[in-house]
Amino acid sequence: MSYSNENIQKASKVFFYLLKNKVVSINDSLGNEYIENLEVREIVKTMADEGGLIVFHVGGNIHLVSNSYDSMFATSYTHMKSRYKGLKKKKYFYLANIIICIFLSEMDKEKFVRLRAEEEGISYYKLEEIITKTIESWEKRRKEEENFSKDWALAIEDIYKLWMIEFSYSKPSTSEELPFSTSSETRLGFIHEALRPLKDEGLIIDMIKESRIMPKDELYERLDYLYHGQERYEELMGLIEDTKEEFLDA
Repeated sequence: MSYSNENIQKASKVFFYLLKNKVVSINDSLGNEYIENLEVREIVKTMADEGGLIVFHVGGNIHLVSNSYDSMFATSYTHMKSRYKGLKKKKYFYLANIIICIFLSEMDKEKFVRLRAEEEGISYYKLEEIITKTIESWEKRRKEEENFSKDWALAIEDIYKLWMIEFSYSKPSTSEELPFSTSSETRLGFIHEALRPLKDEGLIIDMIKESRIMPKDELYERLDYLYHGQERYEELMGLIEDTKEEFLDA
């Protein structure tokens, strides 16, 4: 099928905007062009397919994300390490992924609970408490259940040592504008570092001055479209929720 030069140019503007910003509102002129112009939409999707990317429209936004496999834009550990200095070794990368999952488990609730999460978010201190209790519980199970780490494909021993032994508790900030140190060798500082990819994707608001993290609509759109129904995501959310029930009931 041949497309007009005008629509190819419009589609290119939409695609490269998405490539840079990852999300565009349907109320934006570029987003509106994608929604209203079938040819532009087809060209953008073709460009995304060629690069191993996925473009989709959910709610009030259009998203562009990397495919998990066979994508020139897929994020490797090496790429993450160069971009986020706190992920200097693989065990830091593993821990960051667990922190993201625990954060998502607090946000990814039923619709009426989501509304409260969007209004209140979660404090750094509450998230640090949940992470600590979760990792402590997993380490206990690792010692009691021979194949626990292997069955769940989690580097629990490394994560435990890093979080509980190598990291220090929060430190006061040297800046009057920040409530705590953002050093990635402290627990709160590493939470800040671990969640930076979500902030950079425009999925959360990091209200660090108020020691609080707020989810955005874009986060829920990604979860609903990409992760709900994925076996690994559902398994991890189930494990985390079961673990939280254990220490909440204790």
